[in-house]
Amino acid sequence: MRAVQISNTGGPEVLHSIELPEPVPGPGEILVRAEAIGVGKPDVLFRTGVYRWMPALPAVPGAELCGRISALGDGVSGLKVGQRVLVYSLSGRCYAESIATPVAAVTPIPDSIDPVDAICIPNYQVAHALLTEAARGVNPRWIYVNGAAGGVGSAVVQLCKARGLALIAGASSAEKCAFAMAQGATRTIDYSREAVVERVMALTGGQGVDLSLDHLIGPQFTDTLAMLAPFGLIVSFNMLAGWPEQDLFKAMRANLPRSPAVRCFTMHSYDSNPTARARLMQETISLFERKEVHPAIYRRLSLAQAREAHELLDARAVLGKLVLIP
Repeated sequence: MRAVQISNTGGPEVLHSIELPEPVPGPGEILVRAEAIGVGKPDVLFRTGVYRWMPALPAVPGAELCGRISALGDGVSGLKVGQRVLVYSLSGRCYAESIATPVAAVTPIPDSIDPVDAICIPNYQVAHALLTEAARGVNPRWIYVNGAAGGVGSAVVQLCKARGLALIAGASSAEKCAFAMAQGATRTIDYSREAVVERVMALTGGQGVDLSLDHLIGPQFTDTLAMLAPFGLIVSFNMLAGWPEQDLFKAMRANLPRSPAVRCFTMHSYDSNPTARARLMQETISLFERKEVHPAIYRRLSLAQAREAHELLDARAVLGKLVLIP
């Protein structure tokens, strides 16, 4: 079978299309023939060697795959050959035409959902969890999200539109802001040329946002406390721009009249609670079945074009989701 493998970490040039033996499912595993493969930021972390669940090299990247079951290992029940499933694999291995994976890593997907759309379900699951679980106790009048043109960011925008929530979308260019507006943002901020805090306060009539979803953080993160409404919450779900320069608790005390809160969030909070994770997944799948969301697919590339897909990610050119078709 064809697969994309890395033997050392680095830039997109370390991704190589190769032939590997067809995997054989072991006990408790299934073999899935790929129809679509997702490409996202976790794959970049894998490629560059900073992924927390990094396996020994050589290894096949990729955390998201949608396809049909082609074989069942011993002891597998409740699934059948030909059934469409979504695979989410922390250990990678999804940049391949087939994958043998434990049953616990798969979710059945209705045939009514296109496999390319199904690849986006994990992004929408994160967005759904951010708005409902990570933000519990907050009844937002205004929400801000940065990176609004990415896979998770655009999912947040669409979910807010579907739920009638006022959202300010932050993005790094005029093109990305226009994309966020097309997905349903109420307002946009181009943070490559606009002062975010000042613009947020102006757009909200001086009241600030009740919820800020931040996957960048960065040196000036503590400045964003000043754009929170009283009892506002910032949820950090990544920190792609690095650590804050200032002491966070001191900055929170400096903004004490707002009673600010900051939460760090990861879907791995559910690793010890598979029931809750499954509930979130089924709630997200239901959004797709009811056509309440419509994933924005930036480009469909062949599996052999994985290097090009990563070049697009590194260039921050992607609007929505990149998909590989085997």
